[in-house]
Amino acid sequence: MYIQQLYTSCLSEAAYYIESNGEAAIIDPLRDIDAYIQLAKERNATIKYIFETHFHADFVSGHLDLSKQTGAPIVYGPGAETNFTVHNAADGEVFSIGSISLEVLHTPGHTLESSCYLLKDENNRAHALFSGDTLFVGDVGRPDLSSGDMTSEELAGIMYETIQNKLLPLADDVIVYPAHGPGSSCGKSLGPNTHSTMGEEKQSNYALQPQTKEAFVKAVTEGLSAAPRYFPINAKINQQGYEAIDNVIKKGTIALSVDELKAKVKEDAIVLDTRHADEFTQGFIPGSIFIGLEGRFAEWAGNLLPFDQK
Repeated sequence: MYIQQLYTSCLSEAAYYIESNGEAAIIDPLRDIDAYIQLAKERNATIKYIFETHFHADFVSGHLDLSKQTGAPIVYGPGAETNFTVHNAADGEVFSIGSISLEVLHTPGHTLESSCYLLKDENNRAHALFSGDTLFVGDVGRPDLSSGDMTSEELAGIMYETIQNKLLPLADDVIVYPAHGPGSSCGKSLGPNTHSTMGEEKQSNYALQPQTKEAFVKAVTEGLSAAPRYFPINAKINQQGYEAIDNVIKKGTIALSVDELKAKVKEDAIVLDTRHADEFTQGFIPGSIFIGLEGRFAEWAGNLLPFDQK
């Protein structure tokens, strides 16, 4: 059994590569899918499944591109309605990967379709929980990102039941591998680490402490900052599908002459300057928007740039 966390700091996002006996699964991939394909190639493994824990709001997932390149099916938990072909797994459904397995745990609360995947080792013993945005280190997923008709309080109440019935019964030595680490806007106050154990979370995570449902709902919903404005758009893209990443890159890397750039500006195109701040301050195109590539570029771009303008 082999597990590798592929962590992208600028998004505070964790994808996972799981492998046994030449078969691999990817959980919550980013659109830059080359890393997963290359890792499987280096380890002489075949990607058998692509698992999604929910419709991500903070990034566009690589599930469609990865499925197209590998032929592996995309798996969601119960209730995930998409505009493309997926396997909607049942609660408790088990997927074999070599001599290990992943069991689907439907864990609604962050969103209604949210699911965790419980990895069981060669002896069918629970080894790790890939908890998506349901359970973080020191926190749980915020319940106000669903685009449905339910209120954040109603979703928080559902999350309370999820924790009581699905998470707390897990053994203390089960490793917790969440989809996000510190800095993510998908929770209120994520801890500094990118993995934990159920025992550690039962001891220190405020959301897993003994409390009434009413107290839990209040604790989870109060003090939430406003969600980034691009979140609902990203979630919709992940649910409905998107243009292949190769096409996006091809269209986005066409060199323009000075005259062509001036013509685009007259058409109200946005000029995005991604240089280092020191270079930008020495001279820039009037009206351009500066977002340096270093740091959390994608988040700033999502928050500052309009979605309906080129």
